[in-house]
Amino acid sequence: MKKFILIALLLEVICFNNTFAQIGIGNDTLARLFNAYDMIPPIDDERYFTFPEGTYTHTQIMNIPESNNSNTLHKVLVIVKSNLYDNLSEEIQRYAYDIHYVYGCSVIMEQVDYETYQDIKNLIISYQNNLDGCVFLGDIVPAMYKAVDVILEGTPISTWPCDLYYMDLSGGLWQDADHDNILDNYSGDMKPEIFIGRISTANMGSLIGEIEGMRCFLDKNHKFWIGHRQVNKGLGLAYTNHDWQGFNAFRHDISSLYGNGNYESYWPNNHATFGKADYLNRINDETYEFVQLASHSSYTSHHPFDGSTGNCIYGHEIFSNGVKSLGFNLFCCSACRWISGTSTDGFLAGDYIYSPNSDALAVVGSTKPGGMYPFSAFYTSLGQGKTIGQALVYWWQNRIPYSNNSVELCWNFGLTIIGDPLANFYHCTNATCMDQITLSSYDSSNSPVSYYLTSEKITVSPTNSYTILNNDHCIFNSPTVEINGAFCCPLGSSLEILNEGCMQNCDE
Repeated sequence: MKKFILIALLLEVICFNNTFAQIGIGNDTLARLFNAYDMIPPIDDERYFTFPEGTYTHTQIMNIPESNNSNTLHKVLVIVKSNLYDNLSEEIQRYAYDIHYVYGCSVIMEQVDYETYQDIKNLIISYQNNLDGCVFLGDIVPAMYKAVDVILEGTPISTWPCDLYYMDLSGGLWQDADHDNILDNYSGDMKPEIFIGRISTANMGSLIGEIEGMRCFLDKNHKFWIGHRQVNKGLGLAYTNHDWQGFNAFRHDISSLYGNGNYESYWPNNHATFGKADYLNRINDETYEFVQLASHSSYTSHHPFDGSTGNCIYGHEIFSNGVKSLGFNLFCCSACRWISGTSTDGFLAGDYIYSPNSDALAVVGSTKPGGMYPFSAFYTSLGQGKTIGQALVYWWQNRIPYSNNSVELCWNFGLTIIGDPLANFYHCTNATCMDQITLSSYDSSNSPVSYYLTSEKITVSPTNSYTILNNDHCIFNSPTVEINGAFCCPLGSSLEILNEGCMQNCDE
């Protein structure tokens, strides 16, 4: 194996007590922003800093063209690791069918192995025309970035996974000046064109196995898309640590998601039971569908919300607690640093969404100290029914510019999405979930995937013959499927019958 060794100055971790970095951002000065809890971890597993041992391969395994009823999305690229596809091909293909059914977008799937970050970027670029975003299934290699971290005292060099590298398809110049396989210089407009989301349980340690965890997540994600999860489209929660409780953006920007009056906001000075137990109870309550948490954190734990010395929330506690909220914005240092997963706590974002006790589908957060701020553009986009991936891109394109590019880089360059970037928090099947469908002939105007979904029954009663076109894939998903008369599925075509059916899942 060919290795690149990063030599960095590592200083003894300093407890800051009441000494904090002060940084002006927008119109606010966020005093006491970081403390010793937020220090970035040491260099992680060497596999993320080395070339793979084998030869890079990629193979296109699915290509579903855009349908006539596509709306908010045009094309999504799914890149899946070979080991994952070998074990979960049915669940992974089902994910592609669900996304195509819901959005009408083209879904292209590529299987990869022994990839470098340059390989993945080139693969994305090859599909960039009309591309909205990309989903990574499995432990796809990250692009690592290092810089003098001007927002952290006592840590002169930080190194972190930087998915912005994959999101930026035009105008950005990314360099590795010292040729150690780690990016170290960027120039450009810092506005990405596509979203990236990662779904992988490879770094959840002993909490759950990779294949078991992925199957569990893809199953609950499928149930969300076909309506087997009640959606109220109505209430968000902002839960804010004592250090940020004085800033309106933390307390009230989430109002743009569901509208004024459709959110609750708690911080130490306005809530007598504010703290660990209260927070764990609230995220395990179906009342809140989207939660924003602001807390000092490491990649394995949230540190006391109220400034005390105890009551940390460890990742395994979130994993076992249960989570009913569907989405999270974690303003929590390194919460999305998946490469640091340990044997006992995994990593925070994974603890929220990969537990068998969790309904959560997606977390936006950072792989390093820093995060999203302010939040209003992000929630405005989510509130329009856009996906969490689209909302993050919109936020990037509409954020308030900073006066210091080095601060901007260190503050935002760790932002990523853990979970399904196609999740939206207005997904309602009431309008599309029909009780019954009767089909008299095969609809050849559809894309090569025809997906029929009902709550009660699908009946095929052809006047002549119901013949699936050559090389088409037809899916009937209903508790009852009845096929009458002449039915033909030629060699090269396929028919899939599922019995979950859809449900009217939205509170109106």
